[in-house]
Amino acid sequence: MDLTETKTEHKPKSFEATLEVAAENADAVVVHGWICGRTRWVLHAWCEIGDHVVDLTETRSPVPKADYYEAKGAAETRTIKYSRLEFFTLVAEHGHFGPFDKEFFFAETASRDPLKKNAWKEALN
Repeated sequence: MDLTETKTEHKPKSFEATLEVAAENADAVVVHGWICGRTRWVLHAWCEIGDHVVDLTETRSPVPKADYYEAKGAAETRTIKYSRLEFFTLVAEHGHFGPFDKEFFFAETASRDPLKKNAWKEALN
């Protein structure tokens, strides 16, 4: 699998896919994050189990976390992580699979680095 082929469109199914992984793996951590597409930052979700990532929108096989983060342009500072209990509680409270933090994840895509000041204003234009 070539992880360098980052999809540039938001994948709502990635949030749903984390449910399967979290339900089947006691050690799973659900991650919502910004990844860098070819021309835009894209909102995405995946699970981490130890030092591996499971992203069912890419493959059913675990991928080394370092490789995934490098290929996707992901960074710890651009993610919010949830334990299984936190994730299932938030799903029950919100009635969806995420994202839950609408301030951090203000849009499905962003043309500038989403952590830069006022990036959300550009997303609205």
